Amino acid sequence: MRIRLLLAAVAALAAGGAVAQVVTHDFPVQAIMATGVNPGALAFWAGGNDPPEDETKAQADLRWAEALKGAQTLQVKGRELMAHSRPGRWNEFAQMLVDGAVEGEAAAKARNAEKAFEIGGGAIYNACNGCHKTYIPSPTRLP
Repeated sequence: MRIRLLLAAVAALAAGGAVAQVVTHDFPVQAIMATGVNPGALAFWAGGNDPPEDETKAQADLRWAEALKGAQTLQVKGRELMAHSRPGRWNEFAQMLVDGAVEGEAAAKARNAEKAFEIGGGAIYNACNGCHKTYIPSPTRLP
């Protein structure tokens, strides 16, 4: 079940028009997304997913360490996005990302998969999805 959340999250990120279209070709924002937000979100979401059946303790330790690092990265990058403020709900979405990542950090430290899953599919996903729907232009459909 949780793997579906990860797949949905990856699809949402990809469907957002790819990083190249972010906010009218805003290269600093593209860099923040490509080098921080996207990998940070994917790492965090992996923490809240069901672990592989044969996951060893060492692999679980690594997965949770990456989830923690992802949550911390999302906090930093969310604040960086606020420095590139624009009209509308931009700062609200960025703050939602930061707030969700703060909660996510606590869940990752506790290795609480249920809480990480809830946060990943809630505040973090909603921040990403809301921003993408608002600020990434829809691709032009061909007739």
